[in-house]
Formats: sequence, C-alpha cells, structure tokens
Amino acid sequence: MTDSVTHSSGKRRMRPTDYIPAGADPSMSGPGPQAMPELAERLERLAQDKECVTVDQLVRTIGAQGHAPLLMIAAIFLILPVGMIPGVGGVLGTLVAVIGFHMLLGNRKIALPRFMRDRELPADRICHAAQRVRPALHWLRRHLHVRMEYLSGSRVSLTIIALLLMASGASMLVLGALPIAAPIMGLPIAVFAFGILARDGAVVLAGYLMVIAAFAALIYLRTLIG
Repeated sequence: MTDSVTHSSGKRRMRPTDYIPAGADPSMSGPGPQAMPELAERLERLAQDKECVTVDQLVRTIGAQGHAPLLMIAAIFLILPVGMIPGVGGVLGTLVAVIGFHMLLGNRKIALPRFMRDRELPADRICHAAQRVRPALHWLRRHLHVRMEYLSGSRVSLTIIALLLMASGASMLVLGALPIAAPIMGLPIAVFAFGILARDGAVVLAGYLMVIAAFAALIYLRTLIG
C-alpha cells in the first residue's frame, strides 16, 4: 500500500491510514479526515455561475468519490436551510435512501431513479452552504482520527448503516412536511458520513446513538401532530 514507513531494518510498517479491517469493503471505506475540506471546494465550484444544480450533477461530481462524500453533502443540506425548502427535504431523503441501497448492495456507482435526475437545487443556497461548512470541515480534519475501523469500515457495520440510511430517507418522505424533520434526521446522517469518510469508528458509534434519538424524536413529534 502507499505511504508505508520503512524502518532501518528494511521492514515496512503500515500507517493507520493503510489499514483496512477484516471484512471491510475497500470501495466503501473513506479516504481519511484530510479529504473533508476538499468537498466544500468541489461543491462551491459545481454551483458557481449557475442558477440551479441538478441532483444528477451533484451525484456525478461528488458521488464519483464514493458513498460517504455524497452522503455527507446530502446530510449537510438537510441540516442547513437548503433542506427546509419545500420539496427539497423529500428529494434529499430519497437520495439518502438511494445511497443506503447501493451501500447495501456494495455498488460503488450510484444510479439515480429517473424522476430524481433532473430535480433542481438552488445554486446560491449550495454556494452559501459550502462556505458555511468549510471552517467546520477544516476543524474536523484536525480532530477526527482513524480509529475503531471495525465500526467505520467493516462490512457488518456498513450494512447496518445502509439499512438505517434507507429507513431515514424513507422517513423524510413521510415527515418531509415537518420543517424540523430535515435537520433532526440530517444530523445523525452527517455524523455517519463524517465517521465513514474519516474512518473514525468513534464518530460512527455516536451516529448509531444519534439516529436512535432522532427516530424517537420524530415519532414523538408525529404523535403530537396526530
């Protein structure tokens, strides 16, 4: 593997970022924390000089790097005001469910349903979102670490996450009319994406706890509304 360390004895020692745990799917594991700030730059370049960005353009530009980067962007949109635009929450929820479906199958390439490809997102909101999250992504790059990869990269953990993503995305179709539903579901999805992308199992563990809390909160809100 690349970036290995060679000792004076001639033996090669693998760095933590070289390690892929048993049962991991290399096509689904993240490249490490250093990749996170670059996503904001790619997103801003995608939206520059445009009025709208289609979901297909977003998937082809960000999704080409894997599931976790696209999942992270979709989750950030859900948390920020982009996800509260009428109709956008349902589109992003469907995208999250599609990502989960392809993770479950082990497909690296994401194939969008035809009805989603031409759905548009406002480019100015995307640029604003990229600018807002850039400082946070730089902070995360410095503070996330490659650890507990049996949670961030093993096939078993990724399968469970994929099923949770499909359930979370489907819930957005049902609860998308509630403006607060988007950030409530977007936060644990973002945490999952950060953990997978940075290969930080401690963050993935936090995502498991948060998604349980998010589902409980949404069920409670649903009962209040009737």
